[in-house]
Amino acid sequence: MARGHVSDTCRASVVQNQVSDTCIGYQCKCPCFPVGHQTIRLMLTETGWLHAGDFDQPGANIYNAATYNRNLIQKFTADPPVGTPARPNAVIPIFIFSLFDENQKSGPGTERNWGLVSSDGRPTYEIDLSGKTGVTEYGPLPAARNNRPYKGNLWCVVARGANSSQLEQAISLVCNQANGTCNALVPGKECYAPISPTWHGSYAFSSYWAKFRNEGANCYFNGLAKQSTRNPSRGSCEFPSVTL
Repeated sequence: MARGHVSDTCRASVVQNQVSDTCIGYQCKCPCFPVGHQTIRLMLTETGWLHAGDFDQPGANIYNAATYNRNLIQKFTADPPVGTPARPNAVIPIFIFSLFDENQKSGPGTERNWGLVSSDGRPTYEIDLSGKTGVTEYGPLPAARNNRPYKGNLWCVVARGANSSQLEQAISLVCNQANGTCNALVPGKECYAPISPTWHGSYAFSSYWAKFRNEGANCYFNGLAKQSTRNPSRGSCEFPSVTL
């Protein structure tokens, strides 16, 4: 897009089944066209809604994802085209993010759960990309249970099925940074026993995440960890936690 002043701002609040000049959704604003270039065609190159995420990522659920994408398709496949308030009846191509979940992507849960289809090939929810199925014609969706921000403590523990050799490597990486993360795991200290990769890994992950979350750390550790609302502390061993 050419640089310069923007004469209009476009946004589509399709979850509420509305289209307006400015976007609420995820509070994402996008310039529609610069002054003097009103004939440039618009294209929405990436839009969508995540169907799952971590406890500290409210609104990431199947209900919201299906509602958003179904209404999105209804709007942009309408005949005649809806367009925007500034460009009524304009045909606007869109690209939904994304077709497949990216289950090998690192980072928080929101990075891996945008797909219309899961990583094993199963549809995440019913959706008709042709727009011929009305939004009221689909079957019921699971209730949205995380639309409000989670309030409480979270721990970062070893995920079920974590590879043992990769887990031991991750523990060494986390604990050999000389930042005090694993002081309680030293022999004779309060969290040394029981001696197991799962126990030591859960403490190391929780401690590291609690210490460095504000600096961008997340509870993933290459798929070896997951967030938990259950306190894994035992006896005199108190696991660090993140408080929301």
